[in-house]
Amino acid sequence: LNLILYGPPGTGKTYNSINKAVEIIDPKFMKGKNNNKEADRKEITKRYRELEEEGRIVFITFHQSLSYEDFVEGIKPVIKEDQNNTLSYEIVPGIFKQLCDRASLLWESSLRDAYNKLKNDLAKKENFERKYKTPEGEEFGLSLSGDNITLHYGTELKQKTIVTRDKLTSVLLKRNEPLSLWTYYQGIINLLKKDFGFDEQKTSIDNYVLIIDEINRGNVSQIFGELITLIEKDKRAGNEEALSPTLPYSKTKFSVPANLYIIGTMNTADRSVEALDTALRRRFSFIEMTPDYSLFEDKTATVDNVDINLGKLLEVLNQRIEGLLDKDHLLGHSYFLQVAKGEFSLKHIFFNEIIPLLQEYFYGNDEKLQLILGKGFVKDEPSNQDLYTKTKIDISDYDDRPRFHLIKDEDMDESEFVMAIKTLLKENEKE
Repeated sequence: LNLILYGPPGTGKTYNSINKAVEIIDPKFMKGKNNNKEADRKEITKRYRELEEEGRIVFITFHQSLSYEDFVEGIKPVIKEDQNNTLSYEIVPGIFKQLCDRASLLWESSLRDAYNKLKNDLAKKENFERKYKTPEGEEFGLSLSGDNITLHYGTELKQKTIVTRDKLTSVLLKRNEPLSLWTYYQGIINLLKKDFGFDEQKTSIDNYVLIIDEINRGNVSQIFGELITLIEKDKRAGNEEALSPTLPYSKTKFSVPANLYIIGTMNTADRSVEALDTALRRRFSFIEMTPDYSLFEDKTATVDNVDINLGKLLEVLNQRIEGLLDKDHLLGHSYFLQVAKGEFSLKHIFFNEIIPLLQEYFYGNDEKLQLILGKGFVKDEPSNQDLYTKTKIDISDYDDRPRFHLIKDEDMDESEFVMAIKTLLKENEKE
């Protein structure tokens, strides 16, 4: 239920989270699919987009500013789209709570289909040609606004508000009910039942997936709050040890459904796995994503009529990085896959992605940079006393101290680049 893919940059963590999300929701579709085949990958990505459009997969990136109010629920300013555009404050469910509500609604699939049919029907009409009535007999109108439905109500139907599928879900679950507009929401639900096939008897337990990219970059204890306990398997709704605490803003009982899966990704170069919140570590399973050298069998990059073995080049770089730093800062295979697919040249990837990343890893230590890249990319010159100004200070200690400088992209043609790569691989060392 709770999984984190972790590893160095470029090892395909986000890439593989897509596969796992589709497999959780639609295992039949994924059966027999080969992720490394371009045709299969396009089909997997297409299916992922469809499930995302249906609201069964939600993707979010954690960052320093994300809070409990964004993730679970909070009081947010809302502009009423009436004639005065008045400002009010409402309790608004966050990304995670909205997805939990969808997963909890047994007839969510039927509601989704009916809501989409209503949208398609409204798309054929200008403004609101037909007026509808609430159970109390009050008139209201509906129109399409982008990907959501707009409710028109009040005197001459001048007041309006957006009606999302999630708002209707909250009404059906009796959570965060919009008390002032309840009768209109009930009117919409009745309309969906009468004309667009919404049937509360059509129950189905579908799986839902929340993908949290860069899960270690947010303040996990602040973002999850009390939910950090609720995501445990035995604490989820329907289990014997299930918990349903009261949320602080809406004062409603809440639990995490058992059909909601959480997939996180974590870049180990950004922050070590050991530094992750201990409470989160205990509640997630971890899968390490490492550079996959097998992807480069028989794959070469041709530069100045010379074939360069991409797998060997990546492996040599990583062996040196691990020796001088650690395995959390290795280079992932995705950098050179861009070269193998012909999207970018090897020289472009080296100077625009790999070298800047290594400069960040070994900031201020050009000697180690030279140990990894070789003298073809990082030159060194000895310094002597003639370099410095006259002084009474003894500067003999600074004699022969090397000065390093990185060769720039524009100062290296293709033949020089090939020689630099060969020097890196020790293929032309006779010194």
